[in-house]
Amino acid sequence: MKAKLNFRSVVFKRAYILVKQTGCNFSSALTQAWKRYRDFKARTIEQLTKQINGFDYYYQMCDDGRVYRYWSAIQKEIREQIQTLPGSFISAIAQHFNSNQIKSFI
Repeated sequence: MKAKLNFRSVVFKRAYILVKQTGCNFSSALTQAWKRYRDFKARTIEQLTKQINGFDYYYQMCDDGRVYRYWSAIQKEIREQIQTLPGSFISAIAQHFNSNQIKSFI
């Protein structure tokens, strides 16, 4: 299992990298890093929300093995993505769904 990321450390590391690459001051690099982080968070939440919305929760009742393997792989992929996200991402995703839908992936 991968370790969860601390979002502040990610942002500050990104700002430090921007300072080294561009030579700008740390304040502007930190502003850019926060903007990139917010954009990344929005894209990730949108992507996972679409995947969860399109998920077939009754795939286990299907007689076709191909369908079962497909949805089982999708569920595993979503679980892996959720396990590596910070808690703020999960709470933002959970706002779009009821608790049973989210619990099936956590």
